[in-house]
Amino acid sequence: MCDRLLPRPVASNGGWLCLLLPTALATSYLHTNKECSNLDAVHQLLIVAAFGMCLETLWFLLNSIVKDVPCIGLMKYLLKSVIITTIWFILLPKTSWISLIVVGFIVPHFYQHIYIRVLRGLPKTFTYGEAAILVQGLLLFVLNAICRLALELSSNPTTDFGQLNRIMQSALMLLLLVCTLLAVVPPLRQPLPCYVLLLLLVAAVTCAPVTQPLPLIALLQFLVSDQKRLFIIGFYLLLVALTCATVHWQLRSTQQATTRIRKIFHLLIVLVFVPGLVHQCALLYIATGISFAIFVVLELLRLLQMPPFAATLSQAFDSFRDAKDAGQLALTPFCLLIGCSLPIWLTPCPCGLITSGQNPQLLLLLSGILAVGVGDTAASVLGSKFGRNKWQNSARSVEGTLAFVASVLLCVLLLEVSGILAMSQAKWFATIFAALNASLVEAFTDQVDNLVLPLVFYIIVGLAS
Repeated sequence: MCDRLLPRPVASNGGWLCLLLPTALATSYLHTNKECSNLDAVHQLLIVAAFGMCLETLWFLLNSIVKDVPCIGLMKYLLKSVIITTIWFILLPKTSWISLIVVGFIVPHFYQHIYIRVLRGLPKTFTYGEAAILVQGLLLFVLNAICRLALELSSNPTTDFGQLNRIMQSALMLLLLVCTLLAVVPPLRQPLPCYVLLLLLVAAVTCAPVTQPLPLIALLQFLVSDQKRLFIIGFYLLLVALTCATVHWQLRSTQQATTRIRKIFHLLIVLVFVPGLVHQCALLYIATGISFAIFVVLELLRLLQMPPFAATLSQAFDSFRDAKDAGQLALTPFCLLIGCSLPIWLTPCPCGLITSGQNPQLLLLLSGILAVGVGDTAASVLGSKFGRNKWQNSARSVEGTLAFVASVLLCVLLLEVSGILAMSQAKWFATIFAALNASLVEAFTDQVDNLVLPLVFYIIVGLAS
């Protein structure tokens, strides 16, 4: 089956990546606070489903290496059944067998079909491991949204974060429905039907009765109810203007964007996430969902060649294209946003528990920013300028790796000195260990590091702190 697929060229299969999201979910379960205890069962279901999908990927890759082995299919299902059932009875001993079959077997089987369709439909875009993370994340989001909306449908959220979470989940589910319709109904890919569909999407997102008051009113009330929040929004709009100005300036140039120019977006995303996590966590959470939705819509317009935006979007993609953007999809900008947002999306109630003006989970939530926004940026910029000693079998330099570690630790130290982060000896040990491991992964991996490094950093910090 793998012979007929076209993964991203000049890269290893990245099979080990399929382990990252299940391990990160299990790690995040260790940090569930009391305010999220009512969602424990949903989180446990997600862990079981994630490990089931991971096993499907591992068997898929094993099948491509070990062929013509008698009874390999039977061995696969026996081993998978033992592992999934063991995890299930450890996490959910009192839950029904029907739930086990649905979550542990049907969902992973469904995942396998989508996984293969993605690899076939977007040739040369992903490695096997990168596709595994993204399809796992998609199905886990759908499963999470269905479970949580079903559990909370009869009650209105009592907190700002609860309302925003419901709005974001329903909006992204509707966006997924639109993407599915565009994929399976070719006539909708014409300009008029496509724009009508997008307008219906906006109307449904803003007016669907998922909250009281309606989402648009609830969101506006949330935005204007806090003066500090308005300042943060103004700051975000300034950063959006700077981003647009950077893109416009680059498009006027005839040269391809250099690595240093692309790292400007890494610095801008640091300026978005750090103030948001420290001062307006719920605002940042909904902003990540809105940004992701905008990215998806713009990419749809580009891929479907929708006038009048397609030409400009294609020019921007060609100008900022990275070596890893070998397929049709603009992979690296998506992965930059996803990688920085994953710690917030994975952590149960990321904005729920604030003590003495500080979020005890802040270091965990900063994993993506520290790994990609700070460490990877320093390694790339300083390594390209001062790097003289290359690692064996790698294009990355030892100096860049040292810059990765030093920049992350310096950033954490500054946050501690400024009173933003409360660091214990255990947290410092975890941070140092995570920075060292993430820097080595950055030096040697040929996978999309915007996606990989945040998960590696998150897992180590989560396990050790």
